[in-house]
Parts: sequence; C-alpha cells; structure tokens
Amino acid sequence: MLKQFARDSAIYGAATLLVRGISFLLLPFYTRVLSPGDYGLVDLATVFTTLVMLTVALEISQGVARLFPDTQDQDARVAYSSTALWFTLAAYALFLAVSVPAAPILSEIVFESRDRDDLMRIVLVGSALNGVFYLLQQQLRWRLQPMAYTAAGLTFALVSIAATIGLVIVGNLGVRGVLFGQVIGAASGAAVAFVLARDLYRLRFDWGKLREMLLFSLPLVPSSAGVFVTLYIDRIAIKELMTVADVGLFGIGYRIASLVSLLMMAIQMAITPLVYARYRDPETPPALARLFRYFVGVALLVAVVLSLFAREILVVVTTPDYYAAAVVVPLLAPALLLSAMYVFAPGLGIAKRSGVQAVITIAGAVLNTGLNFALIPLWGIVGAAAATLISAAIVFVAYMVTSQRLYFVPHQWTRLVAAALLAGVVCAVGASVTLPALPAIGFKLLLATLAVAGVVGLGLVNTSELAVAVRSFRRARTEGERLA
Repeated sequence: MLKQFARDSAIYGAATLLVRGISFLLLPFYTRVLSPGDYGLVDLATVFTTLVMLTVALEISQGVARLFPDTQDQDARVAYSSTALWFTLAAYALFLAVSVPAAPILSEIVFESRDRDDLMRIVLVGSALNGVFYLLQQQLRWRLQPMAYTAAGLTFALVSIAATIGLVIVGNLGVRGVLFGQVIGAASGAAVAFVLARDLYRLRFDWGKLREMLLFSLPLVPSSAGVFVTLYIDRIAIKELMTVADVGLFGIGYRIASLVSLLMMAIQMAITPLVYARYRDPETPPALARLFRYFVGVALLVAVVLSLFAREILVVVTTPDYYAAAVVVPLLAPALLLSAMYVFAPGLGIAKRSGVQAVITIAGAVLNTGLNFALIPLWGIVGAAAATLISAAIVFVAYMVTSQRLYFVPHQWTRLVAAALLAGVVCAVGASVTLPALPAIGFKLLLATLAVAGVVGLGLVNTSELAVAVRSFRRARTEGERLA
C-alpha cells in the first residue's frame, strides 16, 4: 500500500501544486482588477456552485466511489459508471430547466440584488458543468488512474485561467469574465475526462445499480449539506451581518490559508481509493497510522509558516485594500486541515455507515452556524474564522472516535496532540508580538525554526523514516515519469 500510495500521491501532489500554483498566481491579477466587493461576488458564486454540486446529483459519485472498487467485473464497472453519468446529466438538465427561469429570485438570494440575474444565469450553467466534470474526473480517481485524473484537472485549470484573463482584460467583462472563464474550463475538463474513461461509458442505464449507489449516497446528501454549511456558512453569515466587501476580504484570507490544503489534497486523492481497495489487508491500519503521523508533522509546519507570514504574503500578492485579510489566516489554516482529515478516519465509509456521517456533519453544521452568528457581531471576520476552526475541530474528533470503533488504526495520540499544541503556541506568540518589518521577519523565522525542532523532537518524523520516505518518493517519481 505504501509504495502505491507514494506513487499516486506524488502524481496527485505534483498536479495539485501545479493547478493550485497557477491559480494562486492569479491572485495578484484578481486583486488588481476586482474590488473587494467584486471578489465577494465571485466568492458567493463559488459558494452557490458548491451547494449545487453537493445536492443536485444526490452525491451519486460517492456511490460509485464505494461500489466501483469492490468489483473487478468489467461489465459491472461499465454499468455503475454509465448509470451514474446518465443520472447526473438528467439531474442537472432538470436543475437548469427549473432554475434558469428563476434566476432573478436566486440572484436576490445569493447576490442580494435582482439586477444581477445575468450573473446568476452564468453561475447556474457553470454549476451544472462543474457537477458533470466532477463526476467524470472522480471516475478516473476511483479507477486508480492518477495521470488521467491530472490531465483532466490541468485542462480545467489552464483553460479556465486563460479564458478568464482574456475575457477580463480583452473583453473588459469584470466579474462576468471570471464566471464565464470557469464555465469554459469546466466544459473542457469534462470533455477530456470523458475521453480518458470512454471505455466505461455506454448507452446503458441499470436501475439495480442506480438503487445500490443511491442507497449508499442518499444519506450523504444531508451529510454533504452539513459539510457545505461547515465550510461556507462563514461567508453567508458575513454577507448577512456585514458587507459583500467583507466577504471579499474573508475570501482572500481563505485563499491564502487554503495553500495548506495543497498537501491535504494530494494525500486525499491517493489514500481514499487505496483504503477502500485494501482495508482488509492487516498491514493497512499501521500504514495508515504512519501516514497520518507524517502528514500531521508536515501539515503543522506549513500551517505555522502561513500563519506567521500571512501579512507578508498579502503584501506581495495583493493590494493594500486586502491586507486586513491576514488576521483570519492563523485560524483558517488549521480549520481547513481539520475539515479534510476525515480521510484518516475511514471506518464509517468502510462500514457503509453513511447515516452516522450525516448525523456528525449536520451537527457540526448547526454548531458552526450558531458560532458564526454569535461571534461575527463580536469580532467581525475573525469571529467567522474562529467559528470555523472550533466546529472543524469538534467534527474531526467525532469522525475519528466513531471511526476507531469500526476500524481501529493505532495512532500515537500523545505525540500528535503535543505537536498541535506546540504549533498553536508558536502561532499565538507570533500574532501577539508587534515589531518593525525586518525584526518581525527574523523573529517569525526563529519561531518557525522552533516549530520544526518541536515536530522532529516529538518524533512525528524521524531521520530513518524520512530517509526511507525520500527513497520511496524518488522511486515513485521515476515510475511516474516512466508511466507518463
């Protein structure tokens, strides 16, 4: 498992770094052509698109994820894949038929103005195309084809970025150009993903397979809605209690903090299909525990660096209008890590206990909602970030506790908790000390060095294991290059 994980995560990681790196390089472009208010509109469009993708197709992609790896019969795999695709296309066609005529009403709900119904129609089409792209690209992941998955993702990113720049600069379309660029990118990525897995798709619809997939995925719809609320209620609450410009500031801070998720995405893409395929292997639990320990060590260091140097990053990539976003990064970086670390708690998925997942995520969403509306009036966007962190931590603990009862993994909790506390202290000290520019950078570098020493000293990563990991990564990279 570790060897294949190293190979797959190296490929997913390189692709994620490339795609997200290119997107991050657009941040200076966005902050110079869009005001905080305009960026807030783009962020609200992203929130709406995510909600549509999590609900309209009834999370059938999760049904494919669970059932596809359990069979090696090609005919059954074609039945699952084709049925899921046709169901998804029909669901989004119905969604557009209902929602496009209602664009003015939806515009008032999302953008607080009926005059933005033209933006809303673009968002509706983009939401449907993104949903289809997501299903097609994820199929490549469940098929354990990281190179093909990467090709589809790069197509989506590069085409959408090129289209956005052209439409905003040449076409002078502003927010519309950004949204149109995402529509074009999603359509291009979906086309590539379909071609790369075309042997799995036929003019075939199997009601029995649909029932199997929906029995697993339907309980995940409220669960996914809970995840959505957990991740995005902060933006919604800020819009209601503050202004769209504040949404834009929070969104930029979120974008900086999300750099920490680059590592998480590489792990997440590789580990979930491998665990589903090999959970019966007795070597899987200790391997999963080792991977979690490595991940926590590296992730904590990345989060510390982002938290300490948030303002310096914003000075480089944005304009003064956005510098205030730095205050939310130290809270959002660990929140984003916690919200994605459920992949290291696979017991509920293995046991097909999707109903329990729904209960946990919905409870987390309710908690997050209450915290946002309680803390934003007190602390503004910092209150929103604090609410996100608290609820993410509680949901992760709930996932891990229930997962351990169903599929025990021998985690070293004393080391892990001690390292997390150390990282928190380092970030708190960095935020509380005010110094002139150059001394501040030196002091922050010292704090980051102390964090590295702490992670190594606590044994999250030791030198012998690191040497083995480096050799495995080099072999995986060589194999990946050969396969490419």
